[in-house]
Amino acid sequence: MTRHDRPALLLRPALLLAALGLLALAGCAERDPDPDFGAHPADWNRTASPDFHGEYVKTRGLTSCRTCHAFDLHGTADVPGCYACHDGPGGHPVGWAAAQAHGVEVSTNGSSTCAVCHGDDYRGGWSGVSCYTCHDGPTGAHPDGWADAAQHGAFVRDNSASSCTMCHGADYLGGTSNISCSTCHDGPGGHPVAWALRVNHGADVVANGSTACTACHGADYRGGWSTVSCYSCHDGPTGAHPDGWADASQHGFYVRNNSASSCTECHGADYLGGTSDVSCFTCHDGPGGHSVDWALRTQHGTEVATNGSESCVACHGADYRGGWSTVSCYSCHDGPTGAHPDGWADPAQHGAAVRVSGASSCTSCHGADYLGGTSGVSCFTCHDGPGGHPVGWVDPASHGIAVVNESALDCRTCHGTDYRGGWSTISCYTCHDGPGGHPVNWRRKSLHGAYADTYGTHECAACHGQDYLGSWTGVSCYQCHDGPNP
Repeated sequence: MTRHDRPALLLRPALLLAALGLLALAGCAERDPDPDFGAHPADWNRTASPDFHGEYVKTRGLTSCRTCHAFDLHGTADVPGCYACHDGPGGHPVGWAAAQAHGVEVSTNGSSTCAVCHGDDYRGGWSGVSCYTCHDGPTGAHPDGWADAAQHGAFVRDNSASSCTMCHGADYLGGTSNISCSTCHDGPGGHPVAWALRVNHGADVVANGSTACTACHGADYRGGWSTVSCYSCHDGPTGAHPDGWADASQHGFYVRNNSASSCTECHGADYLGGTSDVSCFTCHDGPGGHSVDWALRTQHGTEVATNGSESCVACHGADYRGGWSTVSCYSCHDGPTGAHPDGWADPAQHGAAVRVSGASSCTSCHGADYLGGTSGVSCFTCHDGPGGHPVGWVDPASHGIAVVNESALDCRTCHGTDYRGGWSTISCYTCHDGPGGHPVNWRRKSLHGAYADTYGTHECAACHGQDYLGSWTGVSCYQCHDGPNP
């Protein structure tokens, strides 16, 4: 048995008696200094020495230490306690539990040295202290099951993430653990990676409400211990937009510059609500972003007439053919400065449209009097009135020839089947004595008789037919005459 195997004060009785005898023989001679009866060798506290007590304890345990330092190792009146230097019977130095102490050691040298005291399974060994008391394994810094959100998530929600900084660093990017919280989380707030995507937390909040957010972000959602305010991205705990988002100068400006595609994350690919349950069409008339009823000429027509069409470029493209909005201005307009579709000037287009729908729709842009309105373009530039006839139409050489060649049936579209006005409110009888087209009082012989005498009755055949029985006019000359040459 070596000196290290027993305290020096427990010397064999024979040696002790011999020592006392030597002292007696010394008599009055000069005394030598008392021998060192200390319990530990000189290099007991020097870590580089083979006599270092740490090596002794690792090899033999604490049993012999309790002989002098008391069973609880807290010492006695004459012998100091182990806790003056150690933080427990495991033998670690004071402060070892701090991550920056043993965490750095384990990160640098591995956990194999822990097995000497804590056992090969790290469940305690002779030290009686299991690494699993604090760790979820010999290489981890968390207790068993810590990766489960129900464990560390609940802990962080209740205590904040400040304690995580000991191992993961003040910036949570690894610290002494060399493991960044951002591996699984998108920040110290604790949300999983990609949580900021609306399809993740947006769907969660829509499904479960926002009350769970208060645990970290505070009852007012302004940050709480997470110091991250929900209002950084939202306009309220139940909304998905920042403060003031409803103001067109905010979200309108954003959408103009970035397109409406990002809106689909919450409002759905069809913009009808998605996970937000709020349809963009509550306020807008489509993904292009125009307000409800924008298509009314009184709205966007006035806007364009006042400020020009340049602002349309942001969404509809420099060529007005759609841009990111995919809605071409030419769907409704014949150009960025016009209010009609391509080719509208052709009577076959707008003439047909007006004949079917009436000229009242023209008033939105051209004014109730058709003299220009917000468009600044008078219908009378090309027409002789709201009825839609071209300038000079009242001249018989214009409409008279047209009616003679094509019949008066087309007139009914605007002037009514009875020719008394229809939607045009202009009766053909204002100038004519019937749909046949003769002027008022034509029946007087002094008018049509003189005309027939001068030009001949063959002119009458154009409308009344070669047999003079009526043709498209439905009026037979034989009602009044006994033949074409009365």
